[in-house]
Amino acid sequence: MFRQIWQRILNLWQQIQRRFRKPVPPAPKPTPIRTFGEYEQKFLQLLEGVEQGWSRGDIKGFLIGCKIKDAEWENWLQEFGDRLLVSPETNLELGGRMVRLGEMNCGRISEVAGKIGRELLAGESLNRKDEEGRSVGNENIVTRLLDGKNLSQTPADDSSVGNENIVTRLLARQSLSATPTDNPSVITENIEVNPEAEELYNQGRECYSAGDLKGAIAAYKQALEIYPKFHEAWNGLGNALNGFGRYSEAKAAFEKVLEIDPKCHIPWNGLGNALINLGRYSEAKAAFEKVLEIDPNSNPALYGLGATLHSFGRYSEAKAAFEKALEIDPKFHHAWNGLGATLNNLGRYIEAKAACDKALEIDPKYHNAWNGLGNALKNLGHNREAIAAFEKALEITGDQLRQPWENRGWAFFNSGRYNEAIQNWDEGLEKYQPTNHDYRLAYGKLHQAKGLAHYIHGKQTATYFDCFHKAKASYKKARELLKSPLIPETYVEVMQGLITVSSSLGDPKASEYLTEATILLEQLILDNETHPEIKLRLQRKFAGLYQLEVDTLVESDDKVNALEKAESRKNFCLQWMRAGSQNRTASPTYPKIRELLANNTETAIIYWHLSPVSLTAFIITLDNLEVIATPLCDLSPRDNSQSLEKWLKEWKTNYQNYGNTTSKQQTKESHPWRESMTAQLQELADILKIPEICTHLTNIQHLILIPHRDLHLLPLHFLFSDNLFTITYLPSIQPGIDRLDRKPSPSMSLLLVESPDPLLFAEIEASAIANFHLNCNTISSSQATTDNLKEALQQAADIFHFTGHAYHNTKQPSQSALILKNKQPLTSQEIAQFELRSYYLVCLSACETGITGKEELIDEFVGLASSFLAAGAVYALSTLWIVDEISTALMMIRFYEILNEQRCQNKLHPALALKEAQKWLRTITYSELSDWYLELAKVTYNSGCSQDLRDEANLIRRNNAKMESDEPPYAALYHWAGFTITGKVNP
Repeated sequence: MFRQIWQRILNLWQQIQRRFRKPVPPAPKPTPIRTFGEYEQKFLQLLEGVEQGWSRGDIKGFLIGCKIKDAEWENWLQEFGDRLLVSPETNLELGGRMVRLGEMNCGRISEVAGKIGRELLAGESLNRKDEEGRSVGNENIVTRLLDGKNLSQTPADDSSVGNENIVTRLLARQSLSATPTDNPSVITENIEVNPEAEELYNQGRECYSAGDLKGAIAAYKQALEIYPKFHEAWNGLGNALNGFGRYSEAKAAFEKVLEIDPKCHIPWNGLGNALINLGRYSEAKAAFEKVLEIDPNSNPALYGLGATLHSFGRYSEAKAAFEKALEIDPKFHHAWNGLGATLNNLGRYIEAKAACDKALEIDPKYHNAWNGLGNALKNLGHNREAIAAFEKALEITGDQLRQPWENRGWAFFNSGRYNEAIQNWDEGLEKYQPTNHDYRLAYGKLHQAKGLAHYIHGKQTATYFDCFHKAKASYKKARELLKSPLIPETYVEVMQGLITVSSSLGDPKASEYLTEATILLEQLILDNETHPEIKLRLQRKFAGLYQLEVDTLVESDDKVNALEKAESRKNFCLQWMRAGSQNRTASPTYPKIRELLANNTETAIIYWHLSPVSLTAFIITLDNLEVIATPLCDLSPRDNSQSLEKWLKEWKTNYQNYGNTTSKQQTKESHPWRESMTAQLQELADILKIPEICTHLTNIQHLILIPHRDLHLLPLHFLFSDNLFTITYLPSIQPGIDRLDRKPSPSMSLLLVESPDPLLFAEIEASAIANFHLNCNTISSSQATTDNLKEALQQAADIFHFTGHAYHNTKQPSQSALILKNKQPLTSQEIAQFELRSYYLVCLSACETGITGKEELIDEFVGLASSFLAAGAVYALSTLWIVDEISTALMMIRFYEILNEQRCQNKLHPALALKEAQKWLRTITYSELSDWYLELAKVTYNSGCSQDLRDEANLIRRNNAKMESDEPPYAALYHWAGFTITGKVNP
């Protein structure tokens, strides 16, 4: 009787507390726009999703789709919680689900729901009676709930646990634990497992090995009902749940293992895998690193770490992790597959194929490796073999693997089999079962693929409208499939495609779609739970949305805001692609932009902006801002007109073929890329509307060219050469403003790096250039290592001249590099970290700094020149393509001759010096060149170089045909137009 009276008193006291509880004063409550029941319906849908294993991204997508503010949720939840807490014992399952929602860390709704859930469980513990009406002690309610549906393990007496980083919490628990035998909750080898539980555990393992995940889950649960502290069964359950796509439950199961045995490293791997799938990459990385701290040779942890780094886009580090795993176990086929995927992303397709082949040699039925092999073959252009590989992956999985359906379609499409590609995706939509945990994502991705294929095909044919409308319909289907609950990143991908095709069709809804997509993207990026490296990846991936915003402003005739937004985006990209920073920095306003012209009426800025649907040229003079916008898909094209997209594809393909030519010099000279260069660039001038731009350049003598995306890789200055402008490039306007007050040093000291490879004219070039500088620090070819160059760059100098090789990496611009001795790279990313403000000029007289791939640049390109500017240099001279050794040496020597003459007159002007050197190279005859060799030999201190110059002069003089010819040998624009100078304006 006493116990019953006491229990009633406790219940009454709880009700009084709830009635008089003073909430934390919030902002004024918004007027609800829904009834209580409508909020309840949405909330129960959310909890059902959590029960089904929704990831954090799924939950956030659902909440965004609900369009209910955090304050509304919080106010409603307080009332909902008060109702539930009147009878906590009848709402245990609901409480468990709310606790699990709290653990997902999805903002204020998670925090409030988790707190209410814990109150429900704690309240039931107080109220619980046995069959005789006696109050039961305060047992761990969560342990009872770990029976399958509600796998949360949050302690009922700790209301802060739900908001903590789970990995941090577990690591803290582990660090506080004594040895396993000191902890009564830890199973040791001396504790016998119930035989029936052990049999069920073995049954679960057999089911798991046979691919029967449902059977495995059931068996493990039965084992745990018999023996709840059977940590191997919890670990098996976690693995099975991971495989089934129920990642939240898997996470909770692995946490339970670590609660039982904090010293066990095995569940950290499973926990890391669950966290990766939940999008919690930082915590996943910490979990795998914890395993490696305990066991540095743990292959699964190295694999998981590689997968996490791959998700961050840190492919070089991911590659190292996979390679380390393979050093330990060369037969670890998962690591071979991970390595193959990483090499694919690095553009190293032949190596990627070899890695996937190795995985399949170990396990011929490894479906993911067949898919990876197909991707490598597809990227190599071997589409027939790729299709066969994708079909093998589908055969092994009974057509129930999403990726090969998507990828096989693109292999068909790339083979010119457009109709078969569409049929493939339709077949995938028919055969992929809704019982798959990722079926909504699969259906959305397949419709998205159809939309993109229709759009690309339409641009390549005369039937624009038919294909574009099909594309739009496919994108809209994908949008509906991904919308509720929202799959955010894929949804934004689809929206970007829908906006692009809608804009091309002139659909007024494009603006509405753009607003929706940009708001969602900003929510993803600003979310505190999104890892900084994921934010960077999202920024680059969805660059098209920002570009389309500029188009919208141009269409509304808001030229100033359009220019400011384009400039802001450029500066942000230059910053985060260079140094990995995601913080926005100040970008100049239009009045500040005009300061770059420095009240100079003879200077103009041509600022290009390239979006998925339009090319815009901003023409900025001291008095005017003009805009010329051209659609990339002209729905009523002129006869024989060519789009910029087609032109760029042809240019890059021809250039890449030229670069791969290894035959005789004569064959290279007659290669179509070189022979058709002039004609191709004249076509480009028409596409870019250069004649129309020039009508706005009356009385202009100096041009500042600011390209965008693929335009960075082209000799745009050649398109204006007939007007004899002095031309300087800039990556954006801000670096030009930053350099307005920078002045050259009178000493002009030189740091010169000789070519690590033996090249005769590179040696002549280095010796001759050193001749013009009294203070010259030379790193000889034998000493041209990355370490020596890094050390030398830390010392102040005025000019840095590099005569070796270099390359641009368009896929990962931060990995563009100078190539030093033993093929060691000094990357663009490393260069940008130096302090090079003392350097007035950086000259990259390299044999290759040009295009290296056919891929379209989706966002701003940060090459080597931009990286040197980022480090503080005032000017950077570089090349756009593979340049000729002889003509390069001649022009570089002449450039420094002119620069030396300017210095003596105290009128240093590198852009003008380059212009004059280019003019000299394309007009000098062999006879004049022989005279120049002999004059240069007289003033060259290096006797070997002097003799080489005399020998070259004599070779010409012994050839009567050359001596009598009036035709300049280096007049072709290939020899001189590839050199550009980037940096300060109006020295």
